[in-house]
Amino acid sequence: MSGSGLFAREEEVIRRAEELLAAALPPGPGAGEEFTSLLADYRKLLNQARRLVRISDMMQEDLNRLNTKLADLSSQDGLTGLANRRRLDERLADEWRRAIRGREAFSLVMIDIDHFKRFNDTYGHAAGDECLKAVAAALAATLQRPCEFVARYGGEEFMAVLPETPHAGLLLMAERLRAAVEALDIPHATSPTAGHVTVSLGAASLVRVERDANLSTLCQAADQALYEAKAQGRNRAVGAVLDPEAATGPGSCTCG
Repeated sequence: MSGSGLFAREEEVIRRAEELLAAALPPGPGAGEEFTSLLADYRKLLNQARRLVRISDMMQEDLNRLNTKLADLSSQDGLTGLANRRRLDERLADEWRRAIRGREAFSLVMIDIDHFKRFNDTYGHAAGDECLKAVAAALAATLQRPCEFVARYGGEEFMAVLPETPHAGLLLMAERLRAAVEALDIPHATSPTAGHVTVSLGAASLVRVERDANLSTLCQAADQALYEAKAQGRNRAVGAVLDPEAATGPGSCTCG
């Protein structure tokens, strides 16, 4: 029985006892003082118990909020606020399993800030941290659907996960991500690519996720496309599309 139900029952016991006591005692002062005092003490104890239950409920609510906050912190990158690598692996595995069930298209984008070491060397690590936060915010703001998300992959690298996104839509989104970062117009005087911060992107899509599809193959394809984007001059997106048969084989659902 819940605490509120227990208290309601006890209140009814006290009320009924008072009624019986009033009916059984003769009129006049002093009649049934011991019983009346006992019921009064009983009611005080009941009120104290009710207060303790309220306090316990409040403490449990605070504990639940704290646990939720800790869970959020453990899944967030401390600098950018994006999903961290641990949360990326978890969500990526979830979305991959969902894509297998629906035999849907699935796409990934690897994103790397161009010449970031030179940026840190030129402007300092504090400015580098601010650059990472600004780029992360621009990337996250570009995504629109609830199933899409971007995470910090490590260092100056990010990964965007785009479920149910075919290759044509992937290339469009990759270009939007690139343009969003360039629009920040963060100065980068020592960049051989441009006078501002830019990103290179490697995009890979699987036209249909079959049950025996290997997520690692898709990750490797995105990583290879990123390498090609850098080789072609950076500040650009290069895409690759995988046939379902080319993405099968053993493998885990963790990129790395």
